[in-house]
Order: sequence, then structure tokens, then C-alpha cells
Amino acid sequence: MTLEDLCASIRMEIVSRNFPPGMKLSENILCSRWNVSRTPIREALRHLESEGFISSIKHKGFVVTSISMHDVEQIYTIMITLDSLAGRLATPFIAGDSQKLKRLRTLCRDMQGLCEKKDIEGYMRKNLEFHSIIFRSSENTWIIKILENLHSHTNRFILKALYIPRRIEKSVQEHIEILRCIEKGDERGVEKAIAVHFSRSLMDLKNEIHR
Repeated sequence: MTLEDLCASIRMEIVSRNFPPGMKLSENILCSRWNVSRTPIREALRHLESEGFISSIKHKGFVVTSISMHDVEQIYTIMITLDSLAGRLATPFIAGDSQKLKRLRTLCRDMQGLCEKKDIEGYMRKNLEFHSIIFRSSENTWIIKILENLHSHTNRFILKALYIPRRIEKSVQEHIEILRCIEKGDERGVEKAIAVHFSRSLMDLKNEIHR
């Protein structure tokens, strides 16, 4: 098992609430669970700590962190605004680039397949690539820098949102709508579709947490 696979497996347990907030992660139990030595477990835990999934507490070890709704709302507020703006700016560049259009179409097909398989981790990776292609095509250096940093911190929220019943199916359709607007060269349509996508994700996430 690679370090990436180990991180993905532990991360999945956290976002699916099998490892709930406040739970202490025992190295012995994790080693036994994944049949690996302490070294890769410790490397995986340090990596997950850097992502914000767990925190190191003196005399207690690694503990699963809780999700702050305040943080979620702040991050999504920025994404709704900047990702949608980036989409509007990127539309003419992508619409005129057959390779980027081809890749976005492929990603949409891949996401549909991963949705049917309930492969949340795989779906998340395609989802991030989809949005990265769009905002990096905006040709606005500052937006790109901000969103690159922001998206690197959203894995937990996105994964958690995708586990909400029917959220992943709705997400697939929202990405198809974004692509449809890009293909038409509809800059305002893209801006609106991206804003709707993140707004609905935030709404579903808030409803799930407050359930």
C-alpha cells in the first residue's frame, strides 16, 4: 500500500464519520487495520494533520478534528464569488481551445461513471481537476493564486458534501450544466452555473450538519 493509498483510506474513514470528531487515532490499531508498520502510519498522520483532518495533542496523540461551520461558510463564500468570476473570465479561452473542451467533456463522463460506482475519492479528484482547468484558464494571476490555495484546503468539505444523499448525483448535473454553458460561450451562464453549484453544495452541507 502506497502512502497516498493509506492517506486516502484513513481520510475516507474520517469524512464518512467512521472516525468521528474527537476520536483518538491509535497507531497500534491503525497498523493492525491496514497491516503496515508504524513508519507509514506516522507519515500518513502527519500528512492528514497538514490537511486539517486531524490534530496533534500533547500527551494524547492524534485526534480527529471537528468541522467548523464558520470555516465552511467562509470558504464557500469565497469560492462562490471567485470561482464563478474565474469561470466567466475563462469561458472565451476554453471555448476556443478544443483540447481543454475535450478534457472537460471527458471529466464529466468520468464523474458520471464514478458517481454510479459510488467512488467518492475518485469523483473528488475529477471534480478538483474540472474546476482547476476552469479557474486556471481565467488568465488572472491573482485569482489563480488565491483559488489554488483555497482549493487545497477544501478536500474535507467537498468529500463530506459528496457523502450527503443525492449530493453527488446533483453535482454531476451541475457540472454538465457548467460545461454546456462553456461550450456555448455563455460567459454569464457559466458564472451563474458555478455560483449555483457551490451555493447548493453549501446549502446541502449546512442542512446535513444541522440535521
